[in-house]
Amino acid sequence: MDSKKAEQRYLDEISLLTSKEVEDYILLNLKRIRERRRKFDIPVIGIAGSEGKTTTKRMLSAILRPAHQVLETPPNCSTASGVTATLLEMNQTHQYALLELGIVKSKQFELAVQVAEPTIAAITNIGEAHLANLGDKYHIADAKVELIKRLPPDGYAVLNIDDDLVSELAAHSTSRRVIKFGLNKNAQFFANKIEYLGPEGIRFHVNGFYPFHMPIYGSASIYNALLAISVARLLEIEFEEIQEGLEQRFSLLDHTGNLTRRDNINILDYTYDASINSVTKACESLAQFKPFSEKLILVIGDIRNPGPDVAGTHLKMGYYIAAQPIDVVLTIGEDARLIGEGIRRLNHTKKIVECSGDAPTLLERLAAHLTPNSTVLFIGSKELHLEDTLQALLKMIG
Repeated sequence: MDSKKAEQRYLDEISLLTSKEVEDYILLNLKRIRERRRKFDIPVIGIAGSEGKTTTKRMLSAILRPAHQVLETPPNCSTASGVTATLLEMNQTHQYALLELGIVKSKQFELAVQVAEPTIAAITNIGEAHLANLGDKYHIADAKVELIKRLPPDGYAVLNIDDDLVSELAAHSTSRRVIKFGLNKNAQFFANKIEYLGPEGIRFHVNGFYPFHMPIYGSASIYNALLAISVARLLEIEFEEIQEGLEQRFSLLDHTGNLTRRDNINILDYTYDASINSVTKACESLAQFKPFSEKLILVIGDIRNPGPDVAGTHLKMGYYIAAQPIDVVLTIGEDARLIGEGIRRLNHTKKIVECSGDAPTLLERLAAHLTPNSTVLFIGSKELHLEDTLQALLKMIG
């Protein structure tokens, strides 16, 4: 095979091996990258899980910068080649490496971990986000075991105590150094005294003592913050520095739950994508705005990777939303119509539910329901480009 074609194959997906010739080329590249990585004796943090990897990485980056030189994978890094390309940039100036391991296919994940050799394994959660590729959450847990098994003896596993599958991964750790975080007070780092302040974010304490007030809008982000805090403390960063980074330098990546305020209207932007997990967490964020809003409006599109029972997944999501204190639900997309149907089956006429076939109709219906002191949440599969409808709304309200 021509070397350029082999290189392109390697860059696209290092684990999709189609011939012995390509396989040998790829494995040689991986060996060279691993040898380069071993020249640098710095903490390498591998962040894995179904949701919140990019947010956690941004939180850690906000804590560590600008006082330290940090190497990072790009946002939403979802291929092993993205990890290896980042490792090739490692040099003597870097003090820490933050590697987001958003890799779906098990073989890719395994190869990326083998090459990166993280010294700290951080796992956010395990859910149904990747059902279409791995079958179920137990298979996802099996894939993440590789990250824990390959820790060095002096490495650390940092695990979500409230997620049973994540917490149980501790049994597979080659290191005895396991740190757990969550809302459970048995964790080494736990959050309590949680206050949901609507547009003002969330206030909470860590271990009952250290206060944090952050621009986040749902409990899922508290877990991300706890994971970042846990890792930062392992790196011997003082709580005062951690607090400064999270409160003054951290911001959510666009379209992943960030808030836009226009006069008396709040808009929660979750338009990056919609998985089973992210929809439930986003709706929980919207519900937290109830004490601060006269009306809650949900704009929701199709769910990405809903698993083998597409109709059943969307119906069940409707059942879930029916129990939330949301006043108006506007759907767009063929599958999302079933979300509306699920709401109707349980709620009858308690919620306003309308389905749109295109973006202009959706915007027209949204404008009709929008009133002062409303909070609107946008979420849906990225193929629907709901961010365009959100931007149209912002232009309309000025």
